[in-house]
Amino acid sequence: MYRAIAIIAAVILCLLLMYLALGRLPLRVRLGRNTRCSVLLEVKGREPRLEQGVTELLFLLGSGRVYGEIVIRGSLLDADTRAAARALARDYGCVRFIEDGES
Repeated sequence: MYRAIAIIAAVILCLLLMYLALGRLPLRVRLGRNTRCSVLLEVKGREPRLEQGVTELLFLLGSGRVYGEIVIRGSLLDADTRAAARALARDYGCVRFIEDGES
């Protein structure tokens, strides 16, 4: 009987600590109503991990912790990186691709 109560108390304590920890995470960003957040990725040359990086940033945007857009600014990109950046911009509405100074 006492063992079951101790286990239930431990579980409740763990849940409470996890709830408190979520409120303290550094990923929680509270912006004003007229404030917009943009993540700028400056890519130069060949970048094979572009899709992975953008996907991880999209996870943050999708989790509701950060609201905003991702801007990929490319310079002297190789064909594979350019194609990946264009595909990301086409597939996700919150991703923009700017290449070599165009707007």
